[in-house]
Amino acid sequence: MKRKMLKGYRRFLFLLGMMCLSVALLAACSREEPEGTPIDISYLNKNETKLMTETHYLTSTDTKDMIVEVLTLLCSVPDNKELKATLTSGINIITYSYDGEQVIVSLGEKYKELSRTTEVLTRAALVRSLTNIPDVNYVMLTINGESLTDTSGNAIGIMTADMFVNNAGAQMETAESKVTLRLYFANEDGNGLIAVNRELTHNADVSNVPMEKLVVEQLISGPASDEIYPTINPDTKLVNITVRDGVCYLTFDSAMLTAVNNVTTDVTIYSIVNSLVELSNINKVQISIDGNKDGKFRDKYEASTVFERNLSLVN
Repeated sequence: MKRKMLKGYRRFLFLLGMMCLSVALLAACSREEPEGTPIDISYLNKNETKLMTETHYLTSTDTKDMIVEVLTLLCSVPDNKELKATLTSGINIITYSYDGEQVIVSLGEKYKELSRTTEVLTRAALVRSLTNIPDVNYVMLTINGESLTDTSGNAIGIMTADMFVNNAGAQMETAESKVTLRLYFANEDGNGLIAVNRELTHNADVSNVPMEKLVVEQLISGPASDEIYPTINPDTKLVNITVRDGVCYLTFDSAMLTAVNNVTTDVTIYSIVNSLVELSNINKVQISIDGNKDGKFRDKYEASTVFERNLSLVN
């Protein structure tokens, strides 16, 4: 009798186990994968010292609708309670526009009240999140329609994700990485170019400076070796620089017209052009003096000329 009861009890346990397994398998089979396009959204941590990401699934397939979804997520409280919405404290999105590969977002005046570290983090979060959308590669931020500026009052302009140090889980204030620029300076005779690599420390102080601006600033500052020579008058001021559809538009002041040493006009031009097209987002360059697109540059090139890479001058 006891043996039969024990046998029946074991059979009951076996059947119970099989039922539990069946339920688990059924639940696993019925659990559907999230639908939509997976995208990483960057958020600030509670202390506003670093960025972390959450993966969300966009239901839209149209690029403009995806932009709206991402901006909405950036304004919303993330699932992780250790994080906070990227756009908080009354910072509102006034409007946005999408043109080709570029998104322009206009933010309210409250954005100007952010601390330096929080502002850099917020900007990085916006750019990284938006450029994760297929077909979006560039982001520009404005405040009530006016260009966002750095601490020196210079317009920041168009931004890409690789302008910001990839510091997920690290503090923005201490994050550093090395960035290598390929620059072209003059040879001794001033009739040819010599390519050099210049390594810079890319940290929070320069993370808000567009790479194209860094390139031009380094060219103006001149070479660090006695074996190569400057191509641009060191008194030259960069008035403005923007990139659109792969073309970099430069505006210098009139000091640019004064040749340095015996450097030819072609060497000066292609020192700038060849250095800039080393960047992945630039294919062509247009140069103007004080915004004047009439006349000629040093009596040789029309101001409206769009230049492409020219390695025939490189020694």
